[in-house]
Formats: sequence, structure tokens, C-alpha cells
Amino acid sequence: MKPIGFYANNQNPLIADMEESWGSRFENLNEASKAWMIYQLGYQLWFNDAEGQVTDEAEEAIARAQIELKPQEKLRLLEALINQLK
Repeated sequence: MKPIGFYANNQNPLIADMEESWGSRFENLNEASKAWMIYQLGYQLWFNDAEGQVTDEAEEAIARAQIELKPQEKLRLLEALINQLK
């Protein structure tokens, strides 16, 4: 697992505070907090920065994911979506 600084500028005061609080790999942050932070950051990107409207197909896929995907499959899907937004 790569440190936070590999992905984000650890010279940023917020990133530096996160590293100090939770470790350079978020090792001191529990799973619930990590998932909540993913949710919140995703919401902020969608609400404030994303162009376009959410499609009916995307909404249906997410509804199905709750039932049809295992946690590891959801994580891989998140990774794929994040890589497409970069």
C-alpha cells in the first residue's frame, strides 16, 4: 500500500494533518471512517464539480450493486470509477 503522499500533496496542511492523525497509509483510521470519507468526498465531487446529470442507468446500477456485489467487488468498481475520473 502506498502512502498518502503518493496520491496527494502532503505539503497541503489538511493532508499533513491527516497523515499525522491516521498514519501515512491511513492505518489508524477505522473501516467505517474510511468508507464515510469516500462517500463524502464522492458527494462533494458530484455536487460541486461534476458535469452533466446522473443517468437512470447509473442509478439502477447502484441500486443493484447494493444487492448483487460483494464488498471487494464494490471496492474494485470504486477503483475503476476513480481511475476514469483522473
